[in-house]
Amino acid sequence: MKFTIAIDLGGTIIKTGLIKEGQLIDKKEIVAHSASGLKPQLPELEEAIGGLLTSNRITRRDVLGIGFSFAGLVDSTENRILSTNQKYDDGPETDLVGWAFEKWNWPLFAMNDARMALLGEWQHGAGVGCSDLVAVTLGTGIGTAVVIGGKLLTGKHFQAGNLGGHFVVNHKGSVCTCGNIGCVEAEASTWRLPSLLKEHPGFTESAMKNEEVLDFRSLFRQAGNGDRVAKEVLDHCLSVWAAGMITMIHAFDPEMIILSGGIMKSSEIILPALQEKVNERAWTPWGKVKLVKARFPDSAALYGADYLVRSSVNK
Repeated sequence: MKFTIAIDLGGTIIKTGLIKEGQLIDKKEIVAHSASGLKPQLPELEEAIGGLLTSNRITRRDVLGIGFSFAGLVDSTENRILSTNQKYDDGPETDLVGWAFEKWNWPLFAMNDARMALLGEWQHGAGVGCSDLVAVTLGTGIGTAVVIGGKLLTGKHFQAGNLGGHFVVNHKGSVCTCGNIGCVEAEASTWRLPSLLKEHPGFTESAMKNEEVLDFRSLFRQAGNGDRVAKEVLDHCLSVWAAGMITMIHAFDPEMIILSGGIMKSSEIILPALQEKVNERAWTPWGKVKLVKARFPDSAALYGADYLVRSSVNK
């Protein structure tokens, strides 16, 4: 059984993993500079991959290929980036397949990061044995992916199931980075949270005003301390996330929703609150959709990349 190289190109951290037989053998992380583009990061990726090969005493002939997870729309047939949203904006003009072939003579298989993470959880994590599921990543943005009838949903233009974070939950809401108005992401994501707090009429009297960083970690902490503004903003975010998930339930008919992302570090608060709202409001006469935390919140995309490489090479 040969090794695979898995790359998860995030907005703040790039993860590179070495995987064999479904096991993550080794991993390296480098700081992402997504605003500067993808091409300037390639030499660092080459160095990280070289380090994985050297430290594990394997040669390039021991590797089946690269699975490349990207935070944007990806043509997973041609393995090229189609569109970005203020991250690695030179992605569509970057020939990743040519890069991998020239450097190591390896095939490269690319996919949107939310889909890649769903593949990892479906094959190795919380979604094992489930044929109809949705994955939602709560973080800097809101990413989604869908499996229906045991098949990954992609669509003609590779958008199907991927844009749940851009479902409208407030048609009179904030302008999103995608250009739409009132998206889930524009109403309750990490990038939106600071302005969401500052727009609250009680912010100047809130303990949140004294926080160095207005992030979800501080929001959950101050909400737990009883701060009114923190509690109200948190309730707003929970309602927005629930609305987005209920729309996905009505659209895609899953049995399970797998939640991951940095915000899910407070899963003990988030999961029960969202499950209650979903149980209350989703129209599912057959039963209740189960909400679960990802088994591999930090590395699901790496496992998904491994699965993608092996299933593609062995077609």
